[in-house]
Amino acid sequence: MKRLLSILIFFLTFIAFASAQKYTISGFIKDASTGEVLIGASVYVPKLKVGAVTNAYGFYSLTLDADSIGLAIRYLGYKPVLKRVNLRKNIELNIQLQTLESGEVVVTGSKAKENIDKPQMSVIDVPITSVKELPAIFGEKDLFKVLQLLPGVQSGSEGSAGFYVRGGGADENLILLDEAVIYNPFHLAGFFSIFNGDAIKSVELYKGGFPAQYGGRLSSIIDVSMKDGNDQSYHAEGGIGLISSRITLEGPIVKDKVSFMVSARRTYLDFLIKPFLPTGTDAAYYFYDINAKLNWKISDKDRVYLSGYLGSDVISTKFSNPGDTTGVGISWGNKSATARWNHVFSPKLFANTTLIYNDYIFTINDQENSTNFKIQSGIQDVGGKIDFDWYPTPLHHIKFGGTYTYQKFIPSLVEGSSGLSSFTNEQIKYVHTAAAYINDEYTFSEKISFNIGLRSPFFDYKTTQYFNVEPRFTVKYSLDKTTSIKAGYAMMYQNIHLLSNSALTLPTDLWIPSSDIVKPQQSQQISAGVFKNFLNNSFETSAEIYYKKSTNLIEYQPGTDIFFNPNVDKALYFGDGWSYGLELFIKKNEGKFTGWLGYTLSWADRQFAQLNNGNPYPATYDRRHDISLTGVYNFNKNWSFSSVFVYETGSSLTIPVGTYYVPNTGFGPIQVQDYGTMNGYKMPPYNRLDIGIKYTNKHKKYEDEWRLDIYNVYSRRNPYYVSIDPNWHDPNANITKAAAVQTSIFPIIPTVSYNFKF
Repeated sequence: MKRLLSILIFFLTFIAFASAQKYTISGFIKDASTGEVLIGASVYVPKLKVGAVTNAYGFYSLTLDADSIGLAIRYLGYKPVLKRVNLRKNIELNIQLQTLESGEVVVTGSKAKENIDKPQMSVIDVPITSVKELPAIFGEKDLFKVLQLLPGVQSGSEGSAGFYVRGGGADENLILLDEAVIYNPFHLAGFFSIFNGDAIKSVELYKGGFPAQYGGRLSSIIDVSMKDGNDQSYHAEGGIGLISSRITLEGPIVKDKVSFMVSARRTYLDFLIKPFLPTGTDAAYYFYDINAKLNWKISDKDRVYLSGYLGSDVISTKFSNPGDTTGVGISWGNKSATARWNHVFSPKLFANTTLIYNDYIFTINDQENSTNFKIQSGIQDVGGKIDFDWYPTPLHHIKFGGTYTYQKFIPSLVEGSSGLSSFTNEQIKYVHTAAAYINDEYTFSEKISFNIGLRSPFFDYKTTQYFNVEPRFTVKYSLDKTTSIKAGYAMMYQNIHLLSNSALTLPTDLWIPSSDIVKPQQSQQISAGVFKNFLNNSFETSAEIYYKKSTNLIEYQPGTDIFFNPNVDKALYFGDGWSYGLELFIKKNEGKFTGWLGYTLSWADRQFAQLNNGNPYPATYDRRHDISLTGVYNFNKNWSFSSVFVYETGSSLTIPVGTYYVPNTGFGPIQVQDYGTMNGYKMPPYNRLDIGIKYTNKHKKYEDEWRLDIYNVYSRRNPYYVSIDPNWHDPNANITKAAAVQTSIFPIIPTVSYNFKF
């Protein structure tokens, strides 16, 4: 360890010495009308062919020889800014960019060319406009349903917002909201995500080649940032839909210095059905989300962000008669709070310090007169992290830092009371996790650049400790100005595990930590790809291949009660998995028509010694083909049309392939079902077309829009699940026999919604 530290100090000292006798331009790039910082904006020096890109807080730094230089500042969808600077000392240069007006020619910005120039691969910047523009079920614009349309990302069941990335499980996705982990990001048993698009500023999806600052999951990172709040003027936007309404308010508390953003969403089905309930009956289901953020610019070197999220699903039923009261209440939800402090130590060194709290809890309350029964499970985190961005030269962007989290796992807490008697049975596990990392994005030459990182996670539970090392590496080689090839390798460890009762994303799923029995899951992924842009970067294309091997994956023994089992660790099976595939992506960024086409060809398999006679079997979401086509066409300033088409090979299931009878059991013949191979049955293919029509009317002080969204236009009866009906009647042969029967839930669903902004 001392030798490694010495090498690191020498490496950093060498870079610092090489950058001596130079001067630095640094600052922040913001949206001129809102004050929101712009992530990934480009500051480029054409004469020297070097540049910098703003980080997650809009900060950039560029160190150059003393000279009179020209700067080109660009960001997709904004007017470019050209500046000339006489660099004879360190200069702080904050820049505000103006958005393009409707009808203006869109100048290609850095975001459109990052896929070519940056060494990072398998990452997609998800445009929030797509979340709002594309049609959706019940008119609910949903971030995760847009993620499902990207190559390498597969959806769960019909209508679900759940997703699976490159053959990984649902628990292998790290979901961050302003750096706080969200453990259950779903409403309504997975049909909708918790993310309100009106409150979101940016979303990045990482499928591989993970930067070293991220860790803790095997398959993907979804990094979601909330809006900072407009520090120039007050604004409101919202909407009224079929099942919910939402409102967002933002504005300056002190102009150019302190701003706020508050956003809320709630369903109202409970209010609509209440008048129709019988006397003495009270039943309700609803969910809600509240996002809030405060942004305070203390000085040019210091800024503080306070953000929080509160959301929950609530199901309740109550029946009251004279002398008799019974009721059941079920709720689950997330709470998170983040406090961040940005500080500019020098023109080359930027730091962000974060304190994080998040809490996920699932509760069932059952009441029958004087008898009460409660079940709870959940997970709670309290922690902090510090991240540094160091820009020693234009050729290096070094990130390093560390994180610590204290976790409280509640796999099961049971309480009951009846009269004067009561009991409590709880399982609580306390865990410490920490990690340190360093990552260098190094431009070796105009054609070659690297992203080299190392992350070291540490896990501590009782007498069990795990310390691991995760190397990360990607390399980019530019064939020309519009074409590059990339390759990458990443190792990931995961120390928390999700035990699921179902293929759906249900609140009854339990999180448990690693232990002396449950080892950390590990994955190693290699990937390579070709990236090319066309027509001045208005078209992005890519072709990526990947192979991922995972170990210490978890399944539980059939029939295991995972909720009330104090020794659930001993009821688990451990095995391996591997997945590989090809991903093709074509995206049009500019013009009246925008959209993308994604195609995935993939395989995902599992192998457990205790399952399927020890033979490999396909994972549940092993889908050979996955096609997504999206499009938005703006006819004029008032009318636009959008559409989504998806085709997916069916998921894998384990169902009986036959029955036989065992005679002379003492109770007469017993019918036994033969299940054959595990996940040996493929559900029918899934396909669907959605369309949306939007009419926008811009008034002097506000604008509003009406939307018509049609989900499943040709009303295809897609499979939700398949079960065996032993008494299915065949109308053609007029006989009764056992058969696989498909259940579908969503036919064609038209929805009208109204949105406003002022």
